Amino acid sequence: MKKYIYIFIAMVCITILPSCNSDFLDPSNPEAISEDDVWKDPKLIELFVNQMYNDRPGYEYSNTQDNITDEGRCNYPGDAPNQILAGQWDQITNPIGFWAYQQVRKTNEFMARVDGASLDDATKKRLKGEVRFLRAFLYFDMVKRYGGIPIIDKLQSISDDLQIGRNSLSESMDFIVSELGTAAEELPLQTVRGRASKGAAMALKGRALLYYASPMYNTTNNTELWEAAAKANRDVIDLNKYSLYPDLDKLWLDKSNAHVESIFEVQYKLPEKQHSWDAGLRPLILANNNAGQLSPLQELIDAFPMANGKTIHESGADYDPSNPYIGRDMRFYAFIAFNGSKVKGTTSGPPVKEITLETYQGGRDYDQSKENTIYNTITGYYTRKATNPDNTVYTGSTGSDQPWIELRYAEVLLNYAEAQNESLATPDATVYEALNLIRKRAGITTPLSLGSLDKIQMRALIHNERYVELCFEKKRYWDLRRWKEAGQRLNGKRYRGVLITKMPNGSFTYAYHEVDANPIVFQTKMYWMPIPQSEITKNKNLEQNPDWN
Repeated sequence: MKKYIYIFIAMVCITILPSCNSDFLDPSNPEAISEDDVWKDPKLIELFVNQMYNDRPGYEYSNTQDNITDEGRCNYPGDAPNQILAGQWDQITNPIGFWAYQQVRKTNEFMARVDGASLDDATKKRLKGEVRFLRAFLYFDMVKRYGGIPIIDKLQSISDDLQIGRNSLSESMDFIVSELGTAAEELPLQTVRGRASKGAAMALKGRALLYYASPMYNTTNNTELWEAAAKANRDVIDLNKYSLYPDLDKLWLDKSNAHVESIFEVQYKLPEKQHSWDAGLRPLILANNNAGQLSPLQELIDAFPMANGKTIHESGADYDPSNPYIGRDMRFYAFIAFNGSKVKGTTSGPPVKEITLETYQGGRDYDQSKENTIYNTITGYYTRKATNPDNTVYTGSTGSDQPWIELRYAEVLLNYAEAQNESLATPDATVYEALNLIRKRAGITTPLSLGSLDKIQMRALIHNERYVELCFEKKRYWDLRRWKEAGQRLNGKRYRGVLITKMPNGSFTYAYHEVDANPIVFQTKMYWMPIPQSEITKNKNLEQNPDWN
C-alpha cells in the first residue's frame, strides 16, 4: 500500500509541480522515488498531506445521507438510499459504512516520520496539526457509526500484533477530543480555505462533544457532558473570527478567502476534482444526463417557519393553505424550488436559461412525460440549496465545483444553543441570542424574547432550526440517531409529497400523499452500525455490535 502512495505523489509532482526536486524524479519511472526521498522534500511532504485532504468525503452522487430521513428522496428504487430505507443493509453491505484504517495509517505514517523530515519548525508544527485534525475526523466519523473502535495512533509494522480489540466508547471519544485540543494549539487561526485551522479543530471538537453529550452516547444524561459541549462551542464563538454569511443564495458559491462562515470545507476544482450537485438536483429539462437525486419531502417544507417566526401551525402565523409558499422565511426560498418558482440552468452549455417550475399534475417538471417521470421530482419539490444558477458545464456526474462546507458557523451556533439549553434548567439569554442570529439572517422579523420558552419548548425549536438550517448537509440522519429519535421518526413511517392540481382559472389546489412505497425500516440495533464482516473475520479480537451476528 505504501508503495502506491509514494508512486501517486511522484506522478502528481511530475505532472503539476515542476519545481519538485528533479534529482531523484525520473518521469519514465515514478517508482524510482523512495520513502526517504519524500521526507527530504518539503513539497512532497505537503503533497502527502494534500492526499489526506483529498480523502475527505464531500458531495455524494446519490446524496445518500440526505435521502434516508425526513428530508428528501432519491427517485431510483435500486439506489443506495432506498436500500437503506428498506432496511437492506448489514455487516456485509453498508452503503454509508466507514471503516477508515487505511486512511488512518497514512496519518500515523506522517506522525512517525515528520519529526525527522526536512521541514522548518513552523511548517512542521502546522502540518502536524493538520494531520492530527484529519486523523481525529476519521475517528469521529467511525465512532458515530460503530461506537468504540480500536484506537491506533502509532505506525504499525507487519511484525506487530495486528489483532487489536475495540476501545470503549468513552476512550474513543476522549481520544478524539484530546487530539483536537492538541491540534488547535498547533494550528494557526488564519489559513487558506480548505485547510485545517485552529477554528476548525475547535469546531470539530464542539461537534464531537455535542454528540458525546447526546442521549445515544450519554445514557445517564450527565449534565457535565452538556456543559463541556457548550463550552467548546462557546470557545469558537468567542474567537470572534466567524459570522453568518449575509446572502443565503451565495453561501455555498462564494470561493473567496474572506468567507466569514466557512470553517472547514472539502474543495473542488474543475477539471481535476468535480461533483454532480448541479446536474443531479435540477428538473430533467435542465439536468443534462442526471436528475431526480434529491426531492424534498413535505415534512421538511412544513418545517420552514413563516417570516414572522411562527410555525405554519401556530396561531397568528398568517399561513394560507391555498397559497402555501407565500410568506415563509428566506431559507425556504434559498433552499427549495417549488411550483411557480424560477430555476436557472442549461441544456447543453451556454447560455443559461430560466424556467418557471411546473410541478403540478400534468406539468412539464412533474409527470407530463410519463416515460420520464422517474427523472423528475417525486415529491413536487426540487432542491435549490447550494446549486449554481450560472453553471453552464455541468452534466451527468461532473461539472460542479462548489466546495462542500463541512463545518460552518451556523452549526456552531446551533451546537452551542442545544448544549447550553440541555445543561440548564431554563434556557438563558445566550441560547436566545444564538438562535436569533440564525433566524435574523433568515429574514425572520420577530426575535425570540427571553423567557418565552421553557427548556422542552426550546429543545423542540432548536431541533427544528437544525432541520431547516442544515438540511441537505448530511446532518439530519446523525442528529436523529444521537437524539435516539430515529426509531420514532423513521421506523414504520411513510413520508409525503404534494399533489398540485392546476384549475381552469390558473389557480392551484394542494393535496398531500405518501411517496414512500413501503414503510421505512429502522430497527433498534441500527443505532450502532455493524462493523464490516470482513474486518471481524480478519481480527479475532474485534467484537461485533449487538444483534448483528
